[in-house]
Amino acid sequence: MSCTTEVEVSDRPISLSKAIDYVSWDECGAISSFIGTTRDNFNGKRVVYLEYEAYSGMAEKEIVKIVDDLKSSLQVKRVYVAHRLGRVDVGEASIVITASSPHRKDSIAFVAAAIDRIKETVPIWKREFYAGESESTWKENTECVQRRQSKTPT
Repeated sequence: MSCTTEVEVSDRPISLSKAIDYVSWDECGAISSFIGTTRDNFNGKRVVYLEYEAYSGMAEKEIVKIVDDLKSSLQVKRVYVAHRLGRVDVGEASIVITASSPHRKDSIAFVAAAIDRIKETVPIWKREFYAGESESTWKENTECVQRRQSKTPT
């Protein structure tokens, strides 16, 4: 089964309707999605906004590798992944993943695995900015830390 894919890593706001429209197809009975948004708090601090940095060409290639790997074992027909760079205010989407498949289990499994793998391996860096503080904090994804620790010899 062939799969059509679009991956976009840019500083433009993510269009949720584009993400759904791209994967909509009459042969598919399921569309699953994940939308990651900026929340307003972290560890008791009020988050004002996030900033993401990446070399977009490299990040896109890594996401395509993840999509290709996952679609080899899951029956998805269409996939759309967008990750935003630059400033992302509270409530705005920083990542959207949509997938369509003939049946729900494959699209749900695809989206769940894709977000975990993207956070674990794709070189995109996040910085949090807090209310009332002049300093920001670079954040490392927990998945990335766990992966590195599991590979560390004991």
